[in-house]
Amino acid sequence: MIDAASAELASLKLNAQFDDNLKLAHEEEKINHVNGKEAPKPTPPPSDIPAELQASYRSLFVACQEHAAFFAKDHTEFGQRLHAAHIAWQDFIVLASRLVLQIESFAHEYDFDEHTPGNGYRSFVYVTNACISHGISICKQLLATRTTMFFRKKVYMKEVEACSQLLSSICTCLQYLLILRQWSANTGDLFACGTHTAEQLFELGDTINQYCFYGRCLGFQYGDSIRGILRFLGISMASYSESYYSRADDGTIVKTTRSLWTSGKYLMNPELRARRIVNISQNAKIDFCKSFWFLAESELMLKLPSIVGSSIKVNRLIELPAEPFQLPRRKNFKPSEKLGSDVNQNQGDDEDAIQFVDIAVPSAHLGPGLPISVRLLSAKRRSGMLGEGRYRGWHKPTPPSRSILFHCHGGGFVAQSSKSHELYLRDWAVALDCPILSVDYSLAPEAPFPRALQEVFYAYCWLLKNAEHLGTTAERIVCAGDSAGANLSIGVALKCIEQGVRVPDGLFLAYCPTLVSFVPSPARLLCLMDPLLPFGFMMRCLRAYAAPAKETLQQNAKHVEEVAQIRNAPKSSLGSATSSRRTSLARSTLTSLGANADPDDESSDTFASASASYHSQTVERTDMPNSEGDNSSCVSFEDDSQPIVHYPVEISADTPKDLETAAYIDQFLDKYLIDTATIEVTEETTLPAPQVQSNGLGKDMTDGNILVETGRDLIAMDTLQGRWQEAVNNITNTLSRCTKSYEIHGSSAISPQDVRNMDALIARSPSEEFAFDVPKDPFLSPYWASDDWLSQLPETKILTLNMDPCLDDCVMFAKKLKRLGRQVNLEILEGLPHGFLNFTMLSNEAMDGSKHCIKSLQALLQIT
Repeated sequence: MIDAASAELASLKLNAQFDDNLKLAHEEEKINHVNGKEAPKPTPPPSDIPAELQASYRSLFVACQEHAAFFAKDHTEFGQRLHAAHIAWQDFIVLASRLVLQIESFAHEYDFDEHTPGNGYRSFVYVTNACISHGISICKQLLATRTTMFFRKKVYMKEVEACSQLLSSICTCLQYLLILRQWSANTGDLFACGTHTAEQLFELGDTINQYCFYGRCLGFQYGDSIRGILRFLGISMASYSESYYSRADDGTIVKTTRSLWTSGKYLMNPELRARRIVNISQNAKIDFCKSFWFLAESELMLKLPSIVGSSIKVNRLIELPAEPFQLPRRKNFKPSEKLGSDVNQNQGDDEDAIQFVDIAVPSAHLGPGLPISVRLLSAKRRSGMLGEGRYRGWHKPTPPSRSILFHCHGGGFVAQSSKSHELYLRDWAVALDCPILSVDYSLAPEAPFPRALQEVFYAYCWLLKNAEHLGTTAERIVCAGDSAGANLSIGVALKCIEQGVRVPDGLFLAYCPTLVSFVPSPARLLCLMDPLLPFGFMMRCLRAYAAPAKETLQQNAKHVEEVAQIRNAPKSSLGSATSSRRTSLARSTLTSLGANADPDDESSDTFASASASYHSQTVERTDMPNSEGDNSSCVSFEDDSQPIVHYPVEISADTPKDLETAAYIDQFLDKYLIDTATIEVTEETTLPAPQVQSNGLGKDMTDGNILVETGRDLIAMDTLQGRWQEAVNNITNTLSRCTKSYEIHGSSAISPQDVRNMDALIARSPSEEFAFDVPKDPFLSPYWASDDWLSQLPETKILTLNMDPCLDDCVMFAKKLKRLGRQVNLEILEGLPHGFLNFTMLSNEAMDGSKHCIKSLQALLQIT
């Protein structure tokens, strides 16, 4: 955490030095030297400075006054624009200072406690101060270079105008905060209560110009290292959209060339980049969001953790067979929480008979039977781990760990996997010295709520039943997750409370959304300027997961029905076909893997069983093996790689390649070959007169003349001039295709003309994104859970960020747990963006944030 007192002292010193430099420069321009030893006469400060301005705001205001007076004498276009921008900037500085003072007067009322200052109101004060600091740095550079020979007047004009527009948009956001304050002044909640909605909020305030947040001032509120990463991601997003929205017939080379060209274009032109990013945020569909975020799943990025990450001994992907099983019911389960068929009591006269809980397979949307992938990571090989086999001789495995970390990755419920989060998970595995089990749950929009929660809960229950095969005794189990994964971690704990299963011993939540709804709050307005989580992206991810489209639900229902028909079909009609198909699948899989082993060999049993389960959607060998034997055939798994993809062999009735080639050659010869010997062609092929005229040919063109003219064209092409002209045309067409930008077509409600007119999108209200309803489900939004359930949650540690859109979610959830008497700890880090855990190898600040996570996990796991 940054020391506020030291930061304020440093800021005061910097502002004092800047004031002195401004006064010095002002004096040097107006002093008349009488002699060399005479002391200069100080110029009195301007008298029109508002008295209520804070120190940093006053410094920037004085600088703007001085620069406005300097450029008032410059009658060039850029000089007059600099003068006007500094005049307008002064008005926004005064307005921002007054709004900040109003917000600071009540912001402390919404803190978690006196030792943890932080909420959405404080965040906007922090952002406004960061904007003022950014403006001071621009004015310093302008002061140092405006009288030099190589002064770039146009560049600084754009910088000053961008800073002025930035402060104007922030003032609009501050006015929104005052409206939220009126709505919740009597309740003390950060969430607007009653009938107030986000649509009403945006209708009461002015329209926010989002372009200024993604142009020259992109990432102004972060440190230098984080700012560089965010700018790189912004350029990558804009250039990737060029390839994503290009024509389908463009090849790989054309798309790659276009990406390289547009990357340089968006690097050199921040205004163009800002328009592209805002256009993407407002119009791009969820498919683009998934595609861009899945760049972290590319082959190069997948190999990066094993190259630069911490060294670990076990990194194994395991596919869990979707089979129902039972778990012992927890002892403190209240009888009133029984859910009928979910709890069974063994037959017998003994009243203390053990009760069990039936764990059903996930079935929502996609149907039952699909396997669930989990990734096991461990810094050490421990006895009993899946796939480790027997150890002989002196090399003995490490005893099982007494604890295990159950992890759910983030990604907005629509993207990423355990592999894309492996970089920091490796560090956690080494620092915690315990196994980590990370779940690859199904993603929206194909698998909306509650499919992901069902799979994560099933994987957690599988951990409880088979802990000895993961190298742990499971004395301590902690559920951890970031962003969407943190939401699922709370959902797992609530599911355990509802079903009567053993509740995890701790929860670690990193920048967690606890209220998946459109209830406005101060921190949620930060997504209007967030480089990694733009407002449009957040809305589309929320809609894809919580309120899927009717087309998606219909397609899922159709798929489930087809699978049920296949599963319930009589064996007589499918027996032989299925058997032969499975055999061909097994052979094709072994062939594609380059396997020459005997089919009866145990090493190929995993692939054979996996290929057999490709269509049946079940794994035949589901019994857990004896701990004394080799457990490599328990479930299908592989080491440090992606899941095995089985490609079925399809029988095609298409024409063989030889016949296709012959037909293509004949067609080519008939179309282009001109020979005087083929007289029958000229006799039979004639063009109607209107068509001849429409093609630009003369009225006297006969069949023979057509051939003669065509022959002349071919002869002309053989000349040097003709070849040169053709080469120039080909190069021009290729460059045009490789550098052309394509439009982003959003929803049908926006006309193509509005999409092309980028300036018209400035006036678009964010309230247009709220055209759907979100169910009020406690498993979707844990904040809505009953006090009875929340009072049974284990010790919870929450780590969030002062500029994260989910800050208020974490603060309000922590307040609720504290009110219920639960053990909860809230930590707020400064200067880090949402999803910072994925940048641990690129930023020292992000690495320090990961170390804070490790300390909290060590406390929950009781690791000394």
